[in-house]
This record gives sequence, C-alpha cells and structure tokens, in this order.
Amino acid sequence: MSCVHNFDEPINRVNTDSFKWDYEGESGKYIPLGVADTDFKAPREVIDAVRERVDFGVFAYGYLPQRRFADAVCGWYRKRYGIALEPEAVRHSQGLMTGALWMILNAYTRPGDKILLQPPVYNTFNVVIQGAGRFVETNDLILKDGRYEIDFEDLEKKTSDPRVRILLVCNPANPVGRVWTRDELMRMYEICKKNNTLIVSDEIHGDIVYAPHRHIPYFSLSEEIGDNVIVMGSPSKTFNLACFYSAYVVIKNKALRDQYNVVYDDYHFDYNYVGIEALITAYNECEYYVDQQNEYFRKNIELVKSFIAKNMPEVKVIEPEASYLLWIDFRAWNLTPFELVHLFQDAGVKLNNGANYGKPGMGFIRLNVATQTAVLEKALECMKKASEKRPK
Repeated sequence: MSCVHNFDEPINRVNTDSFKWDYEGESGKYIPLGVADTDFKAPREVIDAVRERVDFGVFAYGYLPQRRFADAVCGWYRKRYGIALEPEAVRHSQGLMTGALWMILNAYTRPGDKILLQPPVYNTFNVVIQGAGRFVETNDLILKDGRYEIDFEDLEKKTSDPRVRILLVCNPANPVGRVWTRDELMRMYEICKKNNTLIVSDEIHGDIVYAPHRHIPYFSLSEEIGDNVIVMGSPSKTFNLACFYSAYVVIKNKALRDQYNVVYDDYHFDYNYVGIEALITAYNECEYYVDQQNEYFRKNIELVKSFIAKNMPEVKVIEPEASYLLWIDFRAWNLTPFELVHLFQDAGVKLNNGANYGKPGMGFIRLNVATQTAVLEKALECMKKASEKRPK
C-alpha cells in the first residue's frame, strides 16, 4: 500500500479530453481555475484496481456488487466519522446530479412542486430542478462578519408553503465553504419536519474539511432524523473520480428507500463496472491520500489568501471551512460580473462568475485551488496583472 502521494507531480491535462483544461481552458489558452475537479492523479491503489479490471478484458454487462459496495461506504463512514451505518441504507446512483438528484426529484416530488435552495449555491442544482419541471424557491444565505449564516426566519416562511417539498442542503456548502454545525443542522431539520419538507443533503465535499471544523453527516444526528433526511455522497471530489459517475445515497427510512428503489428499477439503471471498483478501493484503502491532499489544499489556500492580502487588499477571501473552492469578494472593485470575469480571462485565467450561484453571488468569484502549487502561482501572477489593469 502507498503511504505518500506526490501532489506536486506536474500533469499536463491539455488535449486529454478534459472539460476543465480543453473546454474551460480552451486547450491551453487559459489556466482554468473554475471546474471543480483536481489536477492530481488518483491514488495508486485505485489506478491498480482499475487496471486489473481493464486487463481482464471483458466489458460485458455487470452485476452491481451491492454488498462490497455498501460495505465500502459503511466502512468509510466508520473510519472517517465514527458512524455505524447499516448496509441496506446505502443505495447506488449514477452520479449525484445526473443520477441521485434526478431520481430523488422523481421519487418524492411531482412537476410543479418547489425545491428550496440556499444561494449562493452550486448552480447545477437549478439546472436539474428546472429540467425536471420543478420550480426553484430560495432561502438566501446571509453574509455576516465574513461568514455565511442561514436565514432561519425566511426558512420557516418558505417551508410553510405546501408546494415546497424538498430543502436541498449543500453540506458542506459550495461555493461559500461553510461546514454547517450540529445546531444549524438540527434547527433546519426541526423547521422542515414541522412543515413536512424533506431534507436532501448533498455531502460530496464532506471529506474535505479543515480543523477545527468537522463534517457532520446529516443522517447521523439521531435515529429519528433519518426518517426525514436523505444524504447524497460520492468519492468523486475526494479522489478525483468524477468521470466514473459512481455515487450513492444514504436513506435510513425504509419507506423512503422503497420509493427511491421504484424509480431506480423503473429506469433500469446499470452501473459503471470500472468506476464501482474505483469507489470500493478508494474507500477501503486510500484514507492516507485524503489527509495528505487536505494539507496540500490548506497550503494552497494560504498562498491565495496571502497573495490577495498583499496585492489586492480591498478584496476579501471568505475563510473556507471546507472544500478546495475559494469564495472571494470583489465587490469593492465595483465591476459588473461580466467585467470581472473578463478582466481575469484577458490576463489568462478562467474563474467562475459568482453570479452563476444566485443573486447573492454578484461581485464574487469562485476559485479552485486543487492544482499543483506551481500552476496556482502562475495563475496568481496573471491575476495580479489583471488587477493592475482594472478600471479605477
């Protein structure tokens, strides 16, 4: 078993059919710091497990190894969070947005129902919800003293609408980097339970959390909470396995699980024969990789914070409690979202427009630090040049 991973290893992803480097970065024209994947190789154990499947050479219909799959997920929660999870609560999905969320919407809501989001929040939520014929309602987060908080008064009001069927929580929150506390999770639960609103918690960034903060899987708060909570998870962000679309949902309540299974079975979903092996191996053998990667992220985050404090002192980095995505407040520059994004693009760096994450994101930028430090340093120098050219 490997014990050390070299996150500084240079990896050229240009012309590898990479969405990040070939689409966003236009095949090397820009340094892309937007798309939420990492520029690191997966753990050696995962590569070896995938190679073994490839070398076998038969890629016919597979049969989901449900027991090995569920045991790997349960083992991960036991090692990482000290939680005993029953294997029958773990169900497979074809990715989170393309699989889990879509199936959840079909299982528990109907066209015309409302789904409640908490902007600034991951923009693909909107795409999937609206594409399924549901409506988006918002419970905007409040930025207070450099940290985002939940507007519980507004949450109470919005969930009292019987058309609001689901509160979709990002836990930890992308892009704002919040790790919701036990008290915050409990208060959301109590409001939603009272108003008959199901909580769906997207916890894909849960493994990437910085001390003293600690990710709390929503279903773990109590046995009772499992009756009104569904958790979506995947190793794709943690181990850079997004292209395998191998994910899962945790549904502790049997009645809710049966509803999910009806949709899953009705559409005759299959699974990724190679990807499921990557998931199992990552969870069973590669915890060391996560700890080392999180330290690497912290180093890159500190680099960005120091650079901005020195070169753009009027710009504020929202202190991240989780994820490798930095949420940066450029409102002091008084630029439109279009002007802000294109200022950096013209200097050679592609960043995410904060307005994509809802109206509260106007004037913000999302920056992905999950790349080699040398690449990040080069991108920051480009950003410095952009800053010097901005209209004042």
